[in-house]
Amino acid sequence: MKNNFINKILKVVTYEELPKTFLIFYSVGLSLFLIPFTRDLFTALTPLSLLLVNAALLYHHRHWNFRFIAFILTVVISSFLIEAEGVSGGVLFGEYQYLSTLGPKLLKTPLVIGVNWLMLTYCSAAIMEYIRRRSAGTVDIAVKILGGALLMVTYDIVVEMVAPGMGMWEFNQGYPPARNFVMWFVMALVYHIIFSALKIKPVGKPAIALFFSQIGFFLIISLFMAAGVV
Repeated sequence: MKNNFINKILKVVTYEELPKTFLIFYSVGLSLFLIPFTRDLFTALTPLSLLLVNAALLYHHRHWNFRFIAFILTVVISSFLIEAEGVSGGVLFGEYQYLSTLGPKLLKTPLVIGVNWLMLTYCSAAIMEYIRRRSAGTVDIAVKILGGALLMVTYDIVVEMVAPGMGMWEFNQGYPPARNFVMWFVMALVYHIIFSALKIKPVGKPAIALFFSQIGFFLIISLFMAAGVV
């Protein structure tokens, strides 16, 4: 019985099944958030779910070498420190504060925030690598880097619509100022330059599925919020 349970768990996180698993995972998360009496459970599970989807994704990364580990540490640590400075100073992104959904904080900044930056960089790089391969060479490295950064900014634009209502973060003036998106673009661009310079090859389908599952998840929640259902 125990072996059967383990085998079922391992099956849903295989390379072939993981895209479908991500879709189901975020569909369940959507239900937990939209149903009022399970919303507290959704909030409690959010930090853990972020760690789990990253672990499932990176489990399939094919080349775990010094360069990749250095990239992980660079993104996770630097993004956390930049976010902490942003919260403290109010200059980099605008005046904002993190709420409770993203879990435990250090320096008023969620400990998992660096993992989120890592996930977004990796997934957007996978999308652009897929586009580059399908373009028969018409998409060069510069376009790949720029496209990856723009994908991450697009993600932030979508998430900003629901972040306060989901208890993730909120800006003092309501919607974030322009410099928030400028800072997102600068950080994303730097991370994609590093990713490309280190010649890291991302896994394809699971990373692409994770990115668009999250985008779809937040877009649907934004529609419910706009309709006043949530």
